[in-house]
Amino acid sequence: MNHIKDIEKIRFTTELQTFDRKSARIDEKALAIPIVAFANADGGDIAIGIEDKGDITGIDGYEANVNELLRTPFDYCVPSVNVDTEILDCTDVEGKPNHVLIMHVIQSNQLHAN
Repeated sequence: MNHIKDIEKIRFTTELQTFDRKSARIDEKALAIPIVAFANADGGDIAIGIEDKGDITGIDGYEANVNELLRTPFDYCVPSVNVDTEILDCTDVEGKPNHVLIMHVIQSNQLHAN
């Protein structure tokens, strides 16, 4: 799978079948929906810390929620979904250093549910 490295590309990539952006405030149960959809299809990437319109709000300051989001593929997906993660450095909408979490959802040969 292509690992996305360019934050500007992530901000403006069209959300389609293999790519989605989510706020770091998203509920883990809501995050399970695109994770399962990507695993059941062609796989895909979820950028957490970027709003739907491309504004970078980042994940810094949401550590407790991000820890829960990292558990989502195990706690809210049946069977568990294989996900690789990476953290990208960025500058948020306030001009401060921040980070974006990328979840690379691996295509599965199993049927997953949430």
